[in-house]
Amino acid sequence: MTFSLAEPTPSSPPEDRPPARRWPAVAGYLLMFLILPVGFALGGEASSFASTGIMYIPFVLLALLAYLGLRNDAAKILAVLWWLGLLGLAAVGVVSFTLLASGAIDPTAPGNVAGLEGLDFGQVGGVLGISALGLLLGIAALLPPVRRRLSRVLPLDPDSFVHGIALALVVSLSLILLAPLIVTGLPPLLSDAFMQMAESSGALDAQSNLLSTVYVLVWTVPLAIFAVGYGVRRDFAASLRRLGFVRPTLQQVAVGVAVAVVLVFAASYLDKGIGLLWEVLGWPRTDGEAFSKLIAFAFTPIGAVVLGISAGLGEELGVRGVLQPRLGIVLSNLLFASLHALQYGWDGVLVVFVLGAVFGVLRNRTNTTTSAIAHGLYDFLLVMMAIYEISI
Repeated sequence: MTFSLAEPTPSSPPEDRPPARRWPAVAGYLLMFLILPVGFALGGEASSFASTGIMYIPFVLLALLAYLGLRNDAAKILAVLWWLGLLGLAAVGVVSFTLLASGAIDPTAPGNVAGLEGLDFGQVGGVLGISALGLLLGIAALLPPVRRRLSRVLPLDPDSFVHGIALALVVSLSLILLAPLIVTGLPPLLSDAFMQMAESSGALDAQSNLLSTVYVLVWTVPLAIFAVGYGVRRDFAASLRRLGFVRPTLQQVAVGVAVAVVLVFAASYLDKGIGLLWEVLGWPRTDGEAFSKLIAFAFTPIGAVVLGISAGLGEELGVRGVLQPRLGIVLSNLLFASLHALQYGWDGVLVVFVLGAVFGVLRNRTNTTTSAIAHGLYDFLLVMMAIYEISI
């Protein structure tokens, strides 16, 4: 594939052919599930690796049920129920983070509860209310008439149940993840209460977090391949093409590197501009010191490499590879930005959204591999500049 300003052509029909041999995919699913009990039984880092998988496997199962639902009504019903369950867990998660940030939950206290006097019912109610709105919007996205209207501006097939589930998940999950920031104006993971808890519990241990980042990458790559229908709708090669995870040309590699370097400078000025605007408006900015503590594991050359590869390859495969070809740049990028809303204020989320849009355009013009190169190198350069105190 060569670098071109033209929009990518739709996937060719051969890519939708079921694989001639399904046993490799079946073996992959069995291995995926076998890792969990074995990992927990072994304990230690094996247990940590299995725990990381639990965060991602449910979404792959949702994709599998959605693909099976194309021809089976029972699988379709199970997919909707599974989707509802995932949203419920996500809502519980963001409410828990909100309670941790407010100090209402203390993991070191008996029963993990500090006392109802520290509970802000308005915040909890607001987060639950926004989560409920996300659920309603997700349900609306499942309705064919709504999808037909959205298909005028999104590259989705309004008659595809798989596309409908993807749309519903992205719409509802994005709003749920943004709920704490919408209600409180502050990211819960950077709150004083959460940072104190993380420091006292050892959750900020550099080595553990570095390994966790590696585990995320190890899980993300194969699960992204399964998420686009490997073994059900496509064979292995077609799944990689669907993801845009292909061998880039030398020109595309050069473009990815150039985009990363330009973004390092552009993002610096963008951040300064947003900072000035936020100061004028009196809005709180992201706590840079707390954020640095949160990702302290990355502030070594090895950490910078691990973070760059994990964020670049993992996030690009998930967002620009799996979602963007069906939901477009803006909607998939909304989820990309919302995934950072627990650790960034609105200023940081806006910067992430702008950067994601650039990566999205790059993926449209080339492939996911090229956008991953740009994303990974960008993150690597930022961390290395922070390590050696290089400023623009």
